[in-house]
Amino acid sequence: MERFTQNPTELLRIVNMVVGGFAIAGGVGSLIKHHFSSIIIGIYEVLAGAIVIFLEVRPPTEEHKALIQKYASFLHSFVGRGVFYLLLGVLMLNYYTILYVCGAVVGLVGLAYVGLHFVPAIDPPSTMQAPSTDAEAQPVWQGSTE
Repeated sequence: MERFTQNPTELLRIVNMVVGGFAIAGGVGSLIKHHFSSIIIGIYEVLAGAIVIFLEVRPPTEEHKALIQKYASFLHSFVGRGVFYLLLGVLMLNYYTILYVCGAVVGLVGLAYVGLHFVPAIDPPSTMQAPSTDAEAQPVWQGSTE
């Protein structure tokens, strides 16, 4: 327990993995109902949960961080990840009791992440930090000279 009080970012990584597990469980639960919309939502939830777990288990390389920055930059901030978890949790709130539980847990973690955005003392874990950018390495748009 001392490990988490000394390094709260480790606790945040574990919470992210748990949320990914709940998202996968909710996605599988949504896939059980055989409606077109529930199948699409179930696939989305399973993919989102797998991506969240993948980002937390493997240390992200600069290439992974650049891909996330390009296509899902909201995952680099507490507010962005919190709103993502909140929306993912709301999508799970249907059909079965287990989906309500999974959706409530994911949604509450999302609300907590939105709240953590306003607490400057807590730093995001390394998996939530944007890639280091060099100002000189960024492409510059050159307009026509004519």
